[in-house]
Amino acid sequence: MRPIVFVVEGKNDAFKLKRVFDQPLVIETNGSAIDPESLSLLKRLDQTHDIILFLDPDHAGERIRRLVGKSLHHVYHAFIKPEDGKSENGKKVGIEHASKDVILEALNHIQMVHHESNSDVTRSFLHEVGLIGQQYSKSLREEICKRLNIGQPNGKTLYKRLHMFSIQSTDVLEALHESSSEKEIRTELSKR
Repeated sequence: MRPIVFVVEGKNDAFKLKRVFDQPLVIETNGSAIDPESLSLLKRLDQTHDIILFLDPDHAGERIRRLVGKSLHHVYHAFIKPEDGKSENGKKVGIEHASKDVILEALNHIQMVHHESNSDVTRSFLHEVGLIGQQYSKSLREEICKRLNIGQPNGKTLYKRLHMFSIQSTDVLEALHESSSEKEIRTELSKR
């Protein structure tokens, strides 16, 4: 890897990374409204650095992933699970609330964006295996996405991420079969 730049949402996220790593290069977006100057800086850094989008597992984080991710070429995504980034009072979720172990684990599973995907996943495949279009799809998708380390996307974003990270249908099937809750979710919901 080339030198790394972390992209986070705010000061507290940056402070958390500075407590985990020795002098990391961190760019703050200051929330979901990333300004043109920050985007321009990231585009310049993209020529010499690898950019890791390490954003909160919420709507604002997803928005920044879309805006920044489509503008860069050397971009990686790191995800934490919402339950691993909850504040002590349980009202907020974000990188700033994650433990050092959670942060390191997320960074051990970064996903590289492939601009020319070789994924063979189709929407009909996702429907056939129950990840979209079924009563239990959301629960099953949450479980599978945790196993694949791709955040917690909805069905449409799942399809995009599988292609963005060049994840194959065999990888999805393997994650499905590893999931102990797959059968439980399907069985429980089919009874309704």
